[in-house]
Amino acid sequence: MKISLNGGDWRFKGFLDLDWVSREAVKPNSPDPRWWRSGTVPGSVHDDLWQHGVIPDPYVEQNTLQIEWVAQRTWVYKKTFHISQTLPGQRVRLIFEGVDYEAEFYLNGALLGRHRSQFIPAVFDITERVNHDGENLIAVVLFPAPPGQSQMGRTSLVNEIRTRMNYGWDFCPRVVHLGVWDSVWLEITGAAAIEDVWVRPHLSDDFSRADVDVTVEIASALKAHDVVGAKRASPAHNHIEIEATFRFEDTIVAQVALTPDEVTPGIFRANVPVEQPHLWWPNGSGEQPLYQAEIRVFAYTGEQVGATRRVAPTAPTEDARSESDRRLINFGIRRIEFVQNERPPDITDPALNYTLVVNGRKLYMNGWNWVPMDVLYGVEHLERQEHLLRLAQAAHVNILRVVGVGLIQKESFYDLCDRLGILIWQEFIQSSSGIDRKPKEDPAYIELAVREAESAIKRRRNHPALALWCGGNELEGLDLLPLDDREPVLAALKETVRRLDPDRGWLPTSGSGPMPYCGINTATNNPFIMHDVHGPWHHQGLTTQYTLFNRSRSLLHSEFGAEGLTNLAALEQTLSPENRWPATRDNRSWYHLGGEWWLRREEWAQMVGEVDDLPTLVTATQVLQAEAVRYAIEANRRRMFENSGSFPWQFNEPYPMAVCTTAVDYFGEPRLLYHAVARAYEPVHVSARFDSQVWPGKETFEAAIWVSNATLAEYKGVTLEITISDLRHSVTQQGYVSFGANTSTALVAFSHPLEDVGDVFWLDVRLGDISHNQYQFSRQENLAAALPHFDRMTAFWLERTRP
Repeated sequence: MKISLNGGDWRFKGFLDLDWVSREAVKPNSPDPRWWRSGTVPGSVHDDLWQHGVIPDPYVEQNTLQIEWVAQRTWVYKKTFHISQTLPGQRVRLIFEGVDYEAEFYLNGALLGRHRSQFIPAVFDITERVNHDGENLIAVVLFPAPPGQSQMGRTSLVNEIRTRMNYGWDFCPRVVHLGVWDSVWLEITGAAAIEDVWVRPHLSDDFSRADVDVTVEIASALKAHDVVGAKRASPAHNHIEIEATFRFEDTIVAQVALTPDEVTPGIFRANVPVEQPHLWWPNGSGEQPLYQAEIRVFAYTGEQVGATRRVAPTAPTEDARSESDRRLINFGIRRIEFVQNERPPDITDPALNYTLVVNGRKLYMNGWNWVPMDVLYGVEHLERQEHLLRLAQAAHVNILRVVGVGLIQKESFYDLCDRLGILIWQEFIQSSSGIDRKPKEDPAYIELAVREAESAIKRRRNHPALALWCGGNELEGLDLLPLDDREPVLAALKETVRRLDPDRGWLPTSGSGPMPYCGINTATNNPFIMHDVHGPWHHQGLTTQYTLFNRSRSLLHSEFGAEGLTNLAALEQTLSPENRWPATRDNRSWYHLGGEWWLRREEWAQMVGEVDDLPTLVTATQVLQAEAVRYAIEANRRRMFENSGSFPWQFNEPYPMAVCTTAVDYFGEPRLLYHAVARAYEPVHVSARFDSQVWPGKETFEAAIWVSNATLAEYKGVTLEITISDLRHSVTQQGYVSFGANTSTALVAFSHPLEDVGDVFWLDVRLGDISHNQYQFSRQENLAAALPHFDRMTAFWLERTRP
């Protein structure tokens, strides 16, 4: 039984140093009654202060500079509760799913313990301490946040496994988080409690059968020899038994009794066959059926059962047994593998396995990079989370990379991804820095990283959406090359994954190299060493952007993007009217909200000319951003499965930045980039390969028309229409094409003389009623003449419907 202690009925107060001790703030009859305020758990200290008007709105202008003091105080949260559901012989445990960061815990004024971890739950047995029929006071002392490294710090100085973006990142200003950031509850069980359940399906080669291994870990107040199959130590609760019931859509498909492991005390195992299983598929490839395993633990009383058997052949009567604990686990049946990419036969250098195979079928990874939804990530935003993930699903995304600068997400995130078919690439919480990017090598840090990983793996490994564990983001040696499994902390994390979750993929870091970044020099001089790469994150220019991605031979492009202003409505909510213009780095508000990294007025002027008003600049930069990223994705898809996936940076943002690489703004509104990428990820997508967006002095426009087909359907005799149009007229060519399943195909080479085409022109490509694509060009040196007509591209991307 779980009794939630979440809610807005907590009280909180800030203290300097140890003033809370002298004021006896954690005791039931504290002589410190003044200025306690209502607080919310799960939540964040900053949010609670904001709700009471103590600090200004953290999401406006430069207000984050005024609230940095919050993380330097000690905060006490406390709550009273009553409990009457317990009976003699039951255990009561107090569980904090997530506390950020270091804290002490008190019950009725007595210290329960101290805890120092953001991602490992704090668990206390309070059976002998709780007042069963009276009032109880629980108190949490949150100590000041530990020092941390911002994006421009040193990874080698990081001592904690803790979210790093809050110390200051390119997509998030500095707001160092504190709070009881995940759920709190009482767990009431019998003498035997379930510590862990691992449901591990194994599919047969023909996918007609699944053998489901079930492992249950029990924490029991009974002595080890009280377990079934050993000598009785006492006449009451002399043994326990465990049953597992498997259901699909409320129909029981199997039941089994688990037997004790011969080697490991407290571990029980069973294997359950499931014939003709309903397979779980990623978004766009099939359905997401979920099974449910119900694990029940029983404690028996009465006469001694046989001393040599593990499960009694005839169970004692219902009157003689009582349910001690139960757990419900949702799981999916699927097989996930990563295999070698398809490469030219003369390229023999070794590469890691990057191509995703699900249930025997190769899938191109329509990815995106996911960051925490909010800088104050303790605050529950379940509606926003569902809105964002459904946007990802609607954009044909089948995998999200959860980056190591952010979070091990809350359970609700993984649950929803299970239902939506969105695979998760989960990184452990390690990340690069601007000065150095190499984690510590000392044993204490490695032990901490392993302990944190063990907790994360056990708590998330039942989710069918979880596809891959990764050691961290952009971890590199002193030579600025990606670290591999020889790095001490990464070797330890890999061993932990193989021990606790061997069916998942593993990467030491992202990008995993051997060269970490995608750049024009590497793409030109040695493109085949671009395996898993990051970058670029800025628009490379009206010609170089296309040269780069036409030449790239990356096997996996796990992070890249382009910059642009956020939506006008978001700017109006974030910036005061007097600070919205000019949008320059000399404007302190713009500089603070992403301008330091992403405001590139000179480069934009070279591409579209000078812009002197905010709405036009929003449109101009969003069109440039959308065009740059969609072309990169199309170029990568044209090489499927030499390239196995694209992951633009970034899908969402934790703070309303004025200028950034985000596809969906903080308020949940898609930017133009979102719609362009959604089209680029459509299952059957027609695209054009060309050399530049500007064609000054050129006599002929040239392009190659391709189709990328992610479905299992083959197409024959499909109409292909190619139209060149300007502001005055259009010319269309038509033919018929055929292409195969789950592959990319070059359809036709196309050329058109430019002598009778205006300065601004468009290329439209229609593939029957299956796919429609459009591109905008200029015959001048830049897109200044095209800028007044950017609304045509905007309308095309926003249409988001098939012709």
